[in-house]
Amino acid sequence: MADDDIEVGEEVDVTVVLDDAGETVGTVVDDIVVASAPEGSIVDETIDVLDSEGHLLLEDEKVSIYDEDAQLVSQEETIAIALESADEAEGE
Repeated sequence: MADDDIEVGEEVDVTVVLDDAGETVGTVVDDIVVASAPEGSIVDETIDVLDSEGHLLLEDEKVSIYDEDAQLVSQEETIAIALESADEAEGE
């Protein structure tokens, strides 16, 4: 039964983006989740770009599937871009 074990791990990196004056202009959050089994693994990476107020500007999600030999079998990427800020939506 040990061959049926699935291991899951997650790593989150947060990077604060500063302008030349040292003021925060945004944040980039890189979240990677990996699920591995003897048959292969699935990697789900999501990168969120937020403005200085925490509003989501862009989200890029990539899901990759690898076989037992670590060869890429399939990959799908979805990119979502905010078309307007929350403040603009409230003003309409």
